[in-house]
Amino acid sequence: MTVAASEGALRTVFSYLIVIVEACGGLVIAIGVGRAITSYVRTCCFGRRSRDHTGLRITLGRSMVLALEFQVAADILKTGLSPTWQDILLLAATITLRTVLNILMERELEFLSPDPSVLAGESARDD
Repeated sequence: MTVAASEGALRTVFSYLIVIVEACGGLVIAIGVGRAITSYVRTCCFGRRSRDHTGLRITLGRSMVLALEFQVAADILKTGLSPTWQDILLLAATITLRTVLNILMERELEFLSPDPSVLAGESARDD
């Protein structure tokens, strides 16, 4: 197998991998939103004993943080396919912005729930 053929095969694999990783990020967001909506409807419409939505925000926030990680991974893979200086600088700016968003969301989650077991997903439900 020649170098050009190897490179072409690698580009094909990377392009499929990028789509899969981005889809995983979207799926994580969709599942998180679905869970949040379901929990909200159960709380509001079916007279649950507590109307505090902190657990709901924590669950949704954790999903968003995880989805951001998937999107950063996809951006890194994209840059691996065509590493021009402009692409590298754009990747650095994107990763910086997403990292700042990630840190801010994690801080808000810590503020909402100082109990680390809630952030780990052990008691984030509104049951």
